Amino acid sequence: MPLLPPPATRANRLTYDDDLFLRSRRVLGVPLVNQTVWRFSDPVDTARLERLHRGLASGRLARVARAPRVPGARPRWVPGATTAPLVVDTDAVAADDVLGWADRAAHLPLDPEAGPTWALRAAPTSDGGYVLSYLTSHVVADGGAHLAAVVAAARGDQEPRLPVEDPAPHTGRRRDDVRDAAHQLRRAAAGGATAWRRSRTPRPPLEGQRSSDTPPRSPAPGDDTAYVVPTAVVDCSAQDWARAAAAGGGTSNSLLVAVGVEVLLGLGRAEAGRAVRVAVPVNLRTGSADLRANATSGVSIAVPTRRVDGVGRVTGLEQVRGATRRELAARSAGTRHDPLEPWQPLLQMVPDRALARLARDQSAPLCLCSNLGELDDDYRAPLGVEATSVMMRSVTPGATRGQMRRARGGVSAWWSSHGDRATLSVVCLDPELPAERLTPLLLAACASWGVPATAW
Repeated sequence: MPLLPPPATRANRLTYDDDLFLRSRRVLGVPLVNQTVWRFSDPVDTARLERLHRGLASGRLARVARAPRVPGARPRWVPGATTAPLVVDTDAVAADDVLGWADRAAHLPLDPEAGPTWALRAAPTSDGGYVLSYLTSHVVADGGAHLAAVVAAARGDQEPRLPVEDPAPHTGRRRDDVRDAAHQLRRAAAGGATAWRRSRTPRPPLEGQRSSDTPPRSPAPGDDTAYVVPTAVVDCSAQDWARAAAAGGGTSNSLLVAVGVEVLLGLGRAEAGRAVRVAVPVNLRTGSADLRANATSGVSIAVPTRRVDGVGRVTGLEQVRGATRRELAARSAGTRHDPLEPWQPLLQMVPDRALARLARDQSAPLCLCSNLGELDDDYRAPLGVEATSVMMRSVTPGATRGQMRRARGGVSAWWSSHGDRATLSVVCLDPELPAERLTPLLLAACASWGVPATAW
């Protein structure tokens, strides 16, 4: 029996993935936000910047999550009443401190339940250029929605709006919550039956080193201090990247995975000679009219590694490409399942306190590699002029060292190309790793595949 889909009339309810990011912030204290930073070689047009801000304020990001009145019902989307003001710094940012400025911009407060849910900040740079930061709560926008919102605002398009409800109380809301809770109970029952059937079918074990291989960590001094996620960013030639991928028998995505794994090996978070499990997001968005906040799934692949001259290396891009294809095919054929998928309706009904206990020993991905591909023209030039570099990443502003240590994550990487340039960013999620080695390791990993790169 397949899981029952939500009725079309309930399209304003949060999906499981939306709720997952909401409760990561509210229950676990770990908010996840997506950030893009553009670098421009010249000053920007302030009028275009203000127009971009107005466009975002009237688009898909203008919504917040409202808690249900009936236990078991899902939260709903309602129009957001709060918009973060456009911030334009007057002091110039040192050209070698753009990442430091990006970290500060990432700490602009976002609240997916009260607003604001996104923010823009800009500043001149000491070399005569400009930088622009665009921040969104992952509750209201995954990578696809993050991109689509800016493209629509840059074009001046009037985005189709998600059917959100007026935030004012009305008599039908409680009845609607009762119907949704009953619907969720039916889905939870169907999910339990599905999980039981799948448990009776032997499945091949997942291979590869995972973050869950690391045992839960005990408290340590400094756990209550803030953890600013270290980030390394490099630019390279998009043609060099494509040539290197082809020469290795892989794709742009295969090379991204290889570089991400080799950085992880260099940090000592994984052991060379063992396969490393890598999470590869898969975009499920059906087009610009798909207004879901989060529409991303993913596959998990085992990447073989070895030690060469004392350095951990990925065995080859052909193996990475083959593993990705096999997992995608298994996912499409329904022979590989996420073990939590049948339980999603039930997990969305679980109260916060119970969920906090269930998630106590859950771990973050050891390595996540997200290929955003070729950026839309309007995304790489949201103010009418081409950016010299475009960095994208996800960070956890406000999380403590203890929270990140307990999550036992590793590294996450994002790659995109824009014209003749490609930009790759890697963040370190584990406070116990030597973050000062992140940039040198990223440069070395790119070079090892024949891709000269320049660090921000």
